[in-house]
Amino acid sequence: MAGMSETVRVTLYGGPLDGEVQEHTLADLGPDTAAWGTMMIVDGPRTHPRDPAARAVYEPEPGEDPHVWVWRGWSP
Repeated sequence: MAGMSETVRVTLYGGPLDGEVQEHTLADLGPDTAAWGTMMIVDGPRTHPRDPAARAVYEPEPGEDPHVWVWRGWSP
C-alpha cells in the first residue's frame, strides 16, 4: 500500500480550471478515492462573475479514474 506522503497527480476537467494538473498527498486526500475532491477559490479573470469568494468544486466521477476530477459547479 502507498504511504500517506505519496504524491497523487490529478487533472481538472471542465470549469474555470480545465486542464490544470494538481498534486496532492494521500495524507490530504485520504485512502478512500470516492471521497476525493476539492473546493478552490479561483482568482483573476476566471473567478465567478458575481461572487469572487465562490469556490470551484471538482470531484472524480463515481466508478471512473480517481485522478480525473470533473467540475461540479460553484459553491458559495
